[in-house]
Amino acid sequence: MAYYNVCPKCGSNLDPGEKCDCEKEVVKRQDFFNSHLKIEPKSRQLAFAFDGKEAKRESKIIC
Repeated sequence: MAYYNVCPKCGSNLDPGEKCDCEKEVVKRQDFFNSHLKIEPKSRQLAFAFDGKEAKRESKIIC
């Protein structure tokens, strides 16, 4: 019989003593999108910032 733990937040199966990194992945993904998305001034639409510069830190609401 196998013994494992289940993460209460994401539901993944973990080995005994293993800690889930699901919260770290969410923060990592948010940081990526915050630094690579910008809001176009005229149209107010989201756009990728491919110019190599970091996008301005604005509040972005993604539906």
